[in-house]
Amino acid sequence: MMISKEEKFKLILLGHSEAGVGLMTDLVNESFGISQFDVVKNVDLPDCQFVPSLYDIHYFSDRGYDFEANKPFMVQFGVQQSHIRFILFQHFNELGGISQEDYLPVRHRLSYVAPSASYQGGVLIEPQAVVSSFSRLGFGVSVKRSASVGHHASLGDFVSINPAAVLSGYVEVGEGSEIGSGAVISNNVKIGKRSLIGAGSVVTKDIPDGVIAYGNPCKVVKENSIWKDV
Repeated sequence: MMISKEEKFKLILLGHSEAGVGLMTDLVNESFGISQFDVVKNVDLPDCQFVPSLYDIHYFSDRGYDFEANKPFMVQFGVQQSHIRFILFQHFNELGGISQEDYLPVRHRLSYVAPSASYQGGVLIEPQAVVSSFSRLGFGVSVKRSASVGHHASLGDFVSINPAAVLSGYVEVGEGSEIGSGAVISNNVKIGKRSLIGAGSVVTKDIPDGVIAYGNPCKVVKENSIWKDV
């Protein structure tokens, strides 16, 4: 994706965690050459560590940030978990009028995305990730390093595919669900909304909405309560 010279000057990160900010600043710098970041906090937590010689990072509270003056600049998430990205999108949409169109899609140059695949704003595609032919990635999707999304797969908004997970062809993953590291999802399997598949699981059958499931073969274990109050 091409961005304007004005946009290239700075990126705004919404919300913050040590992992989220550290990862995003490196990937955005490598992908777009951006080295200046505004991090807008929605909760009062300590500032994240960074290397001053690499990046110019400024921290702000959400209530004190001038969203109107910074409208020329695009935004991304400063956190990683699916349900937190969902909460932050709702929060900053109401507070600052930030819509899906304001979110920069970040695709690392060492990833592979098939020409026939598509993705929306706010996505993060890390190094060595593969997104195969005719796959569709919704808003705010995260595909971590060395993960593979098979052909004709469909990933709903805010889905997280963790490192080295493998999604086979025609897999569907519902909004807000997370696939654990190293999990394998068989052809034509459907994962419901807001569910969590444990690391290393082998999923051969459909998984319903709102559950935690893991194992080989993967089985439903309990409700995914992390979404309960969202």
